[in-house]
Amino acid sequence: MNNKAAILMVAACGMLRSTDLFFRNPALAAVPLLVLIFWEHLINLIVLTPIAFKSRSEFSKIKPKDTLLFILVGFGASAMGLICFSAAFKYINPAIVVILQKMQPIITVTLGALVIKEKVTAKFIIWALLSILCVCIISLDLSAPLSIEGLKFAKGATLALLAAFFWGGGTVWGKILLGKFSQTLVIFVRFFLGTIFALSLALIFHKTLSLEILFGEKMLIGSVVYMALISGTIAVSFFYAGLKKVNASLTGILELFFPVFSVIIMWVFFNKPLATYQIVAATVMFYASYRATLETHLDNNTKRTL
Repeated sequence: MNNKAAILMVAACGMLRSTDLFFRNPALAAVPLLVLIFWEHLINLIVLTPIAFKSRSEFSKIKPKDTLLFILVGFGASAMGLICFSAAFKYINPAIVVILQKMQPIITVTLGALVIKEKVTAKFIIWALLSILCVCIISLDLSAPLSIEGLKFAKGATLALLAAFFWGGGTVWGKILLGKFSQTLVIFVRFFLGTIFALSLALIFHKTLSLEILFGEKMLIGSVVYMALISGTIAVSFFYAGLKKVNASLTGILELFFPVFSVIIMWVFFNKPLATYQIVAATVMFYASYRATLETHLDNNTKRTL
C-alpha cells in the first residue's frame, strides 16, 4: 500500500464511522439500549470466531493475572464504552458525543502514565489541561446551565466522557495484553466477554432480546449489522491498515474526519447544529488534543533515538 492509499484509508475510517449516526438513533428509538449493545457485540463475535479459531492454542497461555485485564477490556472498554456512548444520544446532540471522544488519547496517555509508568512531558500536561477546559465549555448549556435542559445536557456530556474513559482505558489494558497475546485473541475475548456482559444486562433489565422488532417487517437487524460491521469493525480495520504508512501528526489530523463529518451529518440531515461557542471550543479542543498526542509521539521517538 502506498502513502496516498494509506491516507485515504485513515480518512475513510472517519467518514464510515460517522455514518453510524444515520442508524443508531432510529435503532435506539425501537430497541432497548442494552439489547442493541448485545446484538452489536454478538454480530462481531460471530464474524471473529472463525478467525480466532486459528489462535486457539493461545487460550492455554491465559493466566489468572491476565483475567482482570481481559475483564476490563471486555466488560469495560467494549460493553460499557458502547453503552455510555449510545446512552448519551438521548440527552445531547450525537455530534457532541462524537466530539468529546477526542479526549480518548489524553485519557489513554494519562492512564498509561499512572498504570504502566509511561512518561509524559510538561507540554503534554499544558495541552491536556487546555483540552479539559474546552470539554467543560462544550459540556455546558451556557444559555441556561442550571435549568432542567442544562442539567440534561450535562448528563449527556458526562456519559460521553465516560465512554471516552472506558475506550481510552481499553487502549492501555489492551496494550498490556498485546505484549503477551496476539491482536486476534485480544479482540475476540473482548467481544466474547462484552457479549456475555451485555446479554446479562439485557435479560436482567429488559427480559427480552427484541427478536420480533429486529427481524420483523422493518428488518432492523440490517441497521445493527451495519453499525457493528461497516461503521464499526471494517472502519477500524481501515484505520489500522492505513496507520502503518501514515505518521502520527498526519494521523491526528485525519482522525478529525470522524467528528467533522458527524457535525455535518447532524446539521444537514437532522437539523441539529452546534452553538457558536461549541464550534469554537471544539476547534480549540481538536488542536489541543492533537498537540498533546503529538507531544507524546515526539517524546517516544526521541527516546528511541537516544
